Amino acid sequence: MKKTFLMTCTLLALAAGIAAAGPGALNLAWDDCGGLANKTFACNTNTGSPSSDVMVGTFVAPCCVDSASANEIVVDIQSTGAVLPAWWQMRAGQCRSVALSQSSSGFGATCFDYWAGLASGGISQDLFVNNRARIKVLEGLPAGSDAITGIPEGTEVYSFKINIGHGKTVGTGACAGCQTGVCIVLNSIKINQTVHTPAGDKFISTPGARNWVTYQGGIGGDCYQATPAKNTTWGTVKALYR
Repeated sequence: MKKTFLMTCTLLALAAGIAAAGPGALNLAWDDCGGLANKTFACNTNTGSPSSDVMVGTFVAPCCVDSASANEIVVDIQSTGAVLPAWWQMRAGQCRSVALSQSSSGFGATCFDYWAGLASGGISQDLFVNNRARIKVLEGLPAGSDAITGIPEGTEVYSFKINIGHGKTVGTGACAGCQTGVCIVLNSIKINQTVHTPAGDKFISTPGARNWVTYQGGIGGDCYQATPAKNTTWGTVKALYR
């Protein structure tokens, strides 16, 4: 009886440990953490106020984020129609190459701002395939930064901002397709940790409250299913766009 009791306690402890080691979750919104699901734009100006629309990506921290140094982010875009509109072609050399930028500063107060304005990064868009494209973002703290610390499990953390500028919407050289509905999905965030962190890097691909947003009303139906949203490795992510 005593042996059975001890085994039961051990199994319960293991189960509790597994439950505590959650996988984390992803959220995406316009303007701020927990913000709008859809953004509309009259497509009548290249500037205005604001001169860009801002997507904010966050993650709910999994277990054992002890020394987060960087985030590697994958975001997917899909539009209606057979071809991605020129307005959403933002890769270098494409119609709106100047429209895409990122930031890791100036967040609101709704979620935890881990970067605290100290991170830097970059952004790129892969070649589009039919009516889809992929955006990759990197945000990170300088090596040896005192800001590299732990994040309590379950804390919702600001990861990135993607700015979609309004340039080349109207007038000479305008890029067609601003009015086209688009679905945007936060596919994954890899949390890089410092080399000697026992728990290693953390890969999150599980949707949270909502890991997608729409633009101009989206593409109809279930936005989450419209764009590939779960890939467990960089290999499978890249395979979709070869």
